[in-house]
Amino acid sequence: MRQSLVIAAKAMDSAQQRMNYVANNLANISTPGYKKDAAYSSSFIDTVSRTINNLQSPDVPNDVVQVTDFSAGNFKFTGDKMNIAIEGDGFIKVATPTGETAYTRKGILSLNANNQLVIGDNLVLGEAGPIVLKTTDISIDSKGIIYDSRGEQQVAIALASFTQPYPLEKVGSTLFLAKSGAQEIPAKATVHQQYLEESNVSSLGSMVEMLSMMEIMRSYESQQKIIQYQDESTAKMISQIAS
Repeated sequence: MRQSLVIAAKAMDSAQQRMNYVANNLANISTPGYKKDAAYSSSFIDTVSRTINNLQSPDVPNDVVQVTDFSAGNFKFTGDKMNIAIEGDGFIKVATPTGETAYTRKGILSLNANNQLVIGDNLVLGEAGPIVLKTTDISIDSKGIIYDSRGEQQVAIALASFTQPYPLEKVGSTLFLAKSGAQEIPAKATVHQQYLEESNVSSLGSMVEMLSMMEIMRSYESQQKIIQYQDESTAKMISQIAS
């Protein structure tokens, strides 16, 4: 009986983790550069059948693994010179406020108080480090090279990639950190100024996410009922023994 309670509790934890990923995808359907996540776990039947006699620690499918879908989102024309979209295999290199090198496809550029090119709170990197500009009246070519209003070359935005599957870990909604030992390779990408890459959670994809959410909720409720039944059975058995 204790084993069935543990199994049900861990299955509920697995469902909760999956629900968090689905909810996060839906919350970021309008976030430029967002890459949706999927949650995978081992088969319930296969895993339980392997360890059904292990009374100490039944191995049940609560080992949810987060997998990021790096497929490209649609491109949206904005007309803003400080917007860029990356077509192909590559990421914009940035430095986080803590000094870590990170990677993103969110191409909303701006200048901070120090005239440094940033994406949010992250410094956009060039070949020699953070990029400093005097104006936002710029043009950016397909290789990420920035020119001023007179057509004079200023600096190139650093782009990088990795062998697939990408050895990247998501931080927040649109930022990625390289896992230990990951090696950068040259990006095979084209930069498009005045465009943004939209979230790869499409309108159709959002419907799929909603269906997934319903399925997860049913699974969660089923495990709740199992625990409730076991709790009632235990209480009844104790009552019978006491009498």
